[in-house]
Amino acid sequence: MKRLKKARIGSRGTIVIPKEIRDECNLREGDILRIFTRGGKIILVKDEVWENIHGCAKGLITADEVEKELDEDDIAWERRLRK
Repeated sequence: MKRLKKARIGSRGTIVIPKEIRDECNLREGDILRIFTRGGKIILVKDEVWENIHGCAKGLITADEVEKELDEDDIAWERRLRK
């Protein structure tokens, strides 16, 4: 784990993720993050499946494939959160 960073919650509940963390996690403006809570902790996860949804719109994959991947991703995250 890298050095602990701080972020302040703004008046509308906004949080600015420090640049070092955004760079390390390859987060860009417009990226979608899934938000979970576990034991009073907030967990943010980049929703890389979103890129596949764009692929579906371009005809690169089917809607059924996207739905299956979303379901598998949800199951995997639930397993990780239970640990």
